[in-house]
Amino acid sequence: MSALDYLRQRNTPRTGNQILSRSGRLTLLVGIAILAALGPVVQSVQPFWLNLLVRMLTFALLALSLDFVFGYAGLLSFGHAAMYGAGGYAAALLVTEVTASALVVLPLAVVTGVIVATIIGWLSVRARGIYFAMLTLAFAQMLYVVAFTDLPATIAGMETVTGGDNGLYGIQLYELFGIDFRERLNYYYLTLGIVALSLAGIVRLANSPFGRVLQGIRENEERTEFIGYDVQRYKVIAFAISGGFASLAGALYVPFQSVANPQLLHWTVSGELVVMVLLGGMGTFWGPMLGAGLVVFLEDRLGSVASWEVILGSLFVAVVVFAPRGLAGSIITLRNDPRAAIGNAKRALENYVRKVRG
Repeated sequence: MSALDYLRQRNTPRTGNQILSRSGRLTLLVGIAILAALGPVVQSVQPFWLNLLVRMLTFALLALSLDFVFGYAGLLSFGHAAMYGAGGYAAALLVTEVTASALVVLPLAVVTGVIVATIIGWLSVRARGIYFAMLTLAFAQMLYVVAFTDLPATIAGMETVTGGDNGLYGIQLYELFGIDFRERLNYYYLTLGIVALSLAGIVRLANSPFGRVLQGIRENEERTEFIGYDVQRYKVIAFAISGGFASLAGALYVPFQSVANPQLLHWTVSGELVVMVLLGGMGTFWGPMLGAGLVVFLEDRLGSVASWEVILGSLFVAVVVFAPRGLAGSIITLRNDPRAAIGNAKRALENYVRKVRG
């Protein structure tokens, strides 16, 4: 039996509702292998692109963390910048004051994010919909002000903790088994490996009984509670897990950029993150990661163009009109029936015009 036959035979989900089929997982593995092979090529051609790839990967991880609670538990968080920034600041302070060992800093940064997310989640999950989103936004902005005004230093009577509006500069890179992460290619592989492991972990969680309950909460919260599940507890745990991964993204980003500033906690980061998830295709995991990569790429390439946000906004409108399920939905549709692409686009436009006219 060939490997292809084996995959075809085993491609049918065991429960009928698996997140990512075996062929989908194989495609992701191929994508990761391509990214791994791409690193040395990019470095030899133009090292700058390696920096861009690292930023794309860290935001892909951040988008993945939001998709876990937004796509699977229906919790629209406008405050994920809180955990992202908390992880970034935790990494900056630990590297500066304690140790630069990645084996120490990264786990502690994740724990920081989990603690922050647990507090925010516990105080917010009783609200629903837009009220939950506004509460998470409010908590993130509170943390932004705390970092901006360096409130911890004021309380502790220290000269500085967060560095105030200037932030913390000169954060050195991690140390791990004697590997020199000043070599950008090494840091690229570290980031790629962590993002790949995070994706595998989240897919595993989504396919577990815990993930099934989260989907049940998203589809019908009252019914899930009626059959005996503690919905609030599940939401808090999901939000905490998501916060841990968001914090990990921040802990990867800060040493790479050598700076931790209050902008990490600003609401614009959370807003941009929601756009990345919706643009890529909520609830697919790989779609939001693709959306994050695209947005970071466009920001970098169009940053010198005046009002480049107009271009990004136009792209988002086009996706909403022609591909309501995001880039992931369009790719899946194209894969299943390429000939129907133009017809589907026409029908999407007609439906949109019909809705606008009422």
